[in-house]
Amino acid sequence: LVNEQLARLSDFDFTTCDPNNPDWQLIARDVELDLEKSVGVARGARLEFKGVPLFYLPWFSFPLSDERKSGFLYPSFGVSSSDGLDLSIPWYWNIAPNYDATLTPRWIQDRGVMLGTEFRFLTPSQSGQFELSALPGDKKTDTTRYYGQLNYRARLRDNWSARARLRRVSDAQYFLDLGGGLSATATPYTRSQAIIRGKGDFWTASVGADFFQVLDDRIAPRNEPYRRLPRILAELNYPINDLLQFTTDNELVYFDRDEGITGGRLDSNSQLEAGYVRPWGFLKAGAGLRTTHYALDNAPVKSISRTTPILSLDGGLIFERQADENTTHTLEPRIYYLYVPEKDQSNLPIFDTGSLTFGFAQLFSPNRFSGADRQGDANQATLAVTSRMFDNQTGQSKFDISVGQIIYLKDRTVQLPGRDIDQSNQSEFVLETNWSVAKSTALKAGLQWDPDSDELSVGYASLRFGSDRGLQGAVMYRYRRDLLDQIDARLRYPLTANLNFIGRGVYSLKDNESLELLAGIEYESCCWAVRLTAREYIRDREVTKQTAVFLELHLKGLGSLGRQPYPLF
Repeated sequence: LVNEQLARLSDFDFTTCDPNNPDWQLIARDVELDLEKSVGVARGARLEFKGVPLFYLPWFSFPLSDERKSGFLYPSFGVSSSDGLDLSIPWYWNIAPNYDATLTPRWIQDRGVMLGTEFRFLTPSQSGQFELSALPGDKKTDTTRYYGQLNYRARLRDNWSARARLRRVSDAQYFLDLGGGLSATATPYTRSQAIIRGKGDFWTASVGADFFQVLDDRIAPRNEPYRRLPRILAELNYPINDLLQFTTDNELVYFDRDEGITGGRLDSNSQLEAGYVRPWGFLKAGAGLRTTHYALDNAPVKSISRTTPILSLDGGLIFERQADENTTHTLEPRIYYLYVPEKDQSNLPIFDTGSLTFGFAQLFSPNRFSGADRQGDANQATLAVTSRMFDNQTGQSKFDISVGQIIYLKDRTVQLPGRDIDQSNQSEFVLETNWSVAKSTALKAGLQWDPDSDELSVGYASLRFGSDRGLQGAVMYRYRRDLLDQIDARLRYPLTANLNFIGRGVYSLKDNESLELLAGIEYESCCWAVRLTAREYIRDREVTKQTAVFLELHLKGLGSLGRQPYPLF
């Protein structure tokens, strides 16, 4: 100890392992500790693992507290069949207490040197994060590749805030070649959005804009998503008294695109609802009016409008009994009636409207379409029932099952372009269930059965399980008629007290082909862990397969070297 603020050490070593038999050590010839500045400086330092030097540093500094400090972070690396060795060495820059940045040089063996930057800031009223990655002169494409993203939030006043997320990429293949996983490679477009939002006791309002960069070259210009410049929303949800409530949702938006019809749309959907709710059941009646006006460009008719009333009646009962001293069993029948008169809407453009995915929640929806370009006509009744098993002590559901179906009293004439009138008398039969089999085991399943074709339309099931010994697993099945038929299985299996097998397989029964295979070994002791994984997966829509190997070494109390492909659980 030189003085109260400075200490010098010789033959320094640091480990979180048993000091008598350390698996890893950070060793330095001499170390100087500045207690006033909470900074240490080591000279002649090396990191050893199992007696093997991993790297040597003639000089480096480190913090003596949990405060941030500028310096290199631990590198990550991997190997893939398409790009060879992939090595990243990030450097962290602690600019100020509320500003920082990370610079990440990345060397991709078959492509070249890439630089990634991340800048973050935080003030009492604002926060933001800016990311930019650039690969000049990609050896494979002979082009400059880049990706940029800005996330920004600001509190303008007590009830008003602003948010922006801007994204831009150099080319359609960027995520495929340099992205971080299957979800990124499947991105058909990037979305940028900026919005100012306000709220009060009964209202919300916003003004914003969003636009898209299309990455899928198979999307024709006439089918690209519209830019919404601007989009104004105003919503009011006002309780008149204990029984009556008034709601109104209003949207004003201008749709712009390089090809096709463009223009403005004003949509107003207002409703007066009377509700009677008691512990044993509820009854709600609603009467609404939806009005939509268009001012169009590049269209034969410049001004179009549509007005439709919407009437609904929704009621349900709740019966319950004590199944045993610990469990309450409920039976909850529900009926929902919806009436919307037919209105010819074939002359209205399609800006942002599509058919909603059918499911249990859709049984009680006032519209079978998303967006305002179509308001579905309806004269229908939904019959449904839900049954639950509750734990009396915790209130958690042990088991629930819901079934339902829509009975159509008339044909559905309002459709999207190219769709025929729907003349079926009943919807698909929907079933959903959840079962907490044990503390760490749960089953979730559902199906949609088409009574007209007497076939299964949609089916899914997932089983998640685990044990106190470290076993984790999940098996999922997904089916959609003529489109999807897949099994997804994941597993972490303890081979010994310290050694685990990890694996995942995604298999398409429809194509009779594996979409992804991952297998690896992970070992964990009291002071370090290592994970080695190999992965083969479908790289693109042309069913090109890619293989990659990942190695991660985690030294507890110090950090990690390498990277893992993605978390399994």
